[in-house]
Amino acid sequence: MGDTTSAIGRVRQIQRLLNGLPTREVVLDGLSRATAQVALPRPRSDVAVGLGEVLATRKSHYRFHVEPPGAEELSSLLRWALGPQRTVRLPAGGKQQLRMAPSAGGLPSLAVYVAAKPGGDIPGGVFRYEPEGHCLETLWAGDPTAALRSVLVQPDFAERAPVMVFLVARLDTTLVKYPIRHYRTLHVDSGIAIQNLYLVATALELAACAVTAFDDHMVTQLLRIPDSMFPTVVFPLGRRPD
Repeated sequence: MGDTTSAIGRVRQIQRLLNGLPTREVVLDGLSRATAQVALPRPRSDVAVGLGEVLATRKSHYRFHVEPPGAEELSSLLRWALGPQRTVRLPAGGKQQLRMAPSAGGLPSLAVYVAAKPGGDIPGGVFRYEPEGHCLETLWAGDPTAALRSVLVQPDFAERAPVMVFLVARLDTTLVKYPIRHYRTLHVDSGIAIQNLYLVATALELAACAVTAFDDHMVTQLLRIPDSMFPTVVFPLGRRPD
């Protein structure tokens, strides 16, 4: 445990070097702490679109329809892109749950968070996605627009996109097994997960875009994550504009 704590501390030093010292605090206007659980509906089973078609039509969208994605669409995206895939037996005994987005060692190296504006099937707020239970755990209730504007370098995304998915790297579950070099692999895991999100969003005819221009410190505050985790990508999401 001591070696893992030391490795996490060294990664935090790298993060501080890359991001600099915090200069601002996240704006939490319109949000209040909450602890409710939001059940997601059964995901769609008819998302089997030809791989060639999905790859050929996949693209980044920077504008979104004013009507937010429905709960079924969000449920399907999270389930097929990032949810559980299969359970395998380990050589030393026991079982391990693998997810749709492969990761080094099959470890749960990423945590998934969702911010949704009010007005859709999903209540407004900020949530943590729980893949095993396929549900959303509420962190903040209300309208996250002001908070999202404060964390993004391009705040217009906060106005345009009704939903945002955050991918967060977990050092606590990965550096227990791997050396500090695995810090680089976490970004590979995140890239694979983003490609999954892109492909499933395309199959669902949703609009999305991967964004890395954000303030790490303020996203950490918004998502209420510990020092053993850090954000990697934000994924603005919505229905395709007319």
